[in-house]
Amino acid sequence: MVAAGGERWRQEAATQAEWERGREVLRQSVELLKSGKKEEARQLLDPAIAEAIQGNHSRWALVLCRHAAVISRSMGDRQRQIHYEEQALPFVTDYGFAAYNFAQLLLSDSQLARAEHYAAEAYRQSITQTADADRDLITAILRQWPNVAQGV
Repeated sequence: MVAAGGERWRQEAATQAEWERGREVLRQSVELLKSGKKEEARQLLDPAIAEAIQGNHSRWALVLCRHAAVISRSMGDRQRQIHYEEQALPFVTDYGFAAYNFAQLLLSDSQLARAEHYAAEAYRQSITQTADADRDLITAILRQWPNVAQGV
């Protein structure tokens, strides 16, 4: 059973890596960035992100969303950065840390209620883990949002 799961994961990883459209869009976006065309580089990503999500190319969805978020940040467009970071959340491998970082981004944008919501999600995710990093994350969350533990 474990071997079958491992094989399935390897096949999925190979499928993800082989999605040529993602590779090509990322390459084109980087070329546009090199020539100073940030808005065009970002706009190029939207259809590819939608395709990646629809085609279950989760790794590519994550890579393209994060790339779009970085471009948006470099343009000073915090709302788009938030949009892309939120769009990436379902595809991250460590949701607790990603939700906490997203909460920090929302906090920096004065979106206090949304920030606390994602901090609470990060807390709920982290309390089920046993790694030192997760305990450190819980400490950081409770230092900033002491009330999130009450809702759990």
